[in-house]
Amino acid sequence: MKFKKYYDLIKQQSEIYDKTQNCQVGQTWKYHLLPVIQNACMLAEKYGADKDVVEMAAIFHDYADLLDFANRENHHILGAELAEGVLLQDGFEQEFIDKVKCCIRNHRASVVNEKFSIEEICVADADAMSHLDSCVELVCWRAYLGETIEEANEFVKNKIKKSYAKMSKASQELMKEKYDSIMRVLL
Repeated sequence: MKFKKYYDLIKQQSEIYDKTQNCQVGQTWKYHLLPVIQNACMLAEKYGADKDVVEMAAIFHDYADLLDFANRENHHILGAELAEGVLLQDGFEQEFIDKVKCCIRNHRASVVNEKFSIEEICVADADAMSHLDSCVELVCWRAYLGETIEEANEFVKNKIKKSYAKMSKASQELMKEKYDSIMRVLL
């Protein structure tokens, strides 16, 4: 694995995060982080993007959240800066780092930014795809937080709609059947 060091860093930080968020340890890695990385790499292959940029950005896309959930509102900005520090320290070229940072800054569904590169699209779409892939886990998580089934259902339905809407048209086509199925169940 080319970026094993960074996979290990993020997986370890996600386990610490899970403990502080009263989640089952491994939940964030298994149901969000790893699927984002896998989907991003698949999309990079499919869309002809720079696979290294996409994979690295996907690895670090929620890094600031994992360090402190209080960073949630600005995790895309802070995460880009944190990734830059790590990558600079490890000797990556600034041009590569800048591309990774753009992907991290533009991955959020709740912050609509224009995406200028296919790499940014791959990471943002992969993040959204992970929400569709783990919609059952999202409902369980919201129930675990104390929401009623109706509240959890409404939260997840809105998150899925928002995630699907932020995807590129090509990725929406890839996920349309899954999206339609989820909406039938949640409605």
